[in-house]
Amino acid sequence: MEVGEKLVQAVAASNLQAVAHGGFVAVDDAGEFAFYPTTAALLADFEYTAQAICIVGRDGAGFRLLLDADRHLAMGTSLGPVDYSWLRQAWLKAQRHNPSEYPLRRFYPAGRETLLACMFETLYLEHAMEPVQWNFTVDGHQTHPVSLQDIDGSLTSRNILERARVQDPFGHLYRPVRVPGRAMHGRNHHGKVTIFVEIPTVAAPPSNGVTA
Repeated sequence: MEVGEKLVQAVAASNLQAVAHGGFVAVDDAGEFAFYPTTAALLADFEYTAQAICIVGRDGAGFRLLLDADRHLAMGTSLGPVDYSWLRQAWLKAQRHNPSEYPLRRFYPAGRETLLACMFETLYLEHAMEPVQWNFTVDGHQTHPVSLQDIDGSLTSRNILERARVQDPFGHLYRPVRVPGRAMHGRNHHGKVTIFVEIPTVAAPPSNGVTA
């Protein structure tokens, strides 16, 4: 599926700016990560205070859920910087255990800012509800799908993925790789799922005489 390029670019620019400067990432009591653009969106997704074991703002500050005077869920004040060593290990563990939910695999997040950008940007892109323009190149032919799911669907019928490259709206380049699926939350992923492993932006598919 593709939509008008101008519409996609306008929507994407607004949302990408929001991801770059705001929102929250929450880790639930099952160790799963999710991005929320607003406090209201986050609160609507949780039922009790202990369900969110960690909430991180875009600046790296930690938060927790509490009950207000009317016993409704509310966001507490900042607790200061999160424990980045713990957060990184939890993030890598979630990716490793559930590849279908976290298909975008960027380079190892060695620093604080790299980890924050990685989490906020990839979680948004993996589950974006609005169109986001990607660059998808196969055998030298480039298209602009509007979701990662569209790209995954295009790769389903391909046995060989070496000549495919995917670039996200933040400029990161990936190669698709098939890995064993895992059963999560009652959903059994038989066979393999496709993840997207970051590569240097200077890398390109083997040409075989075809110019990308």
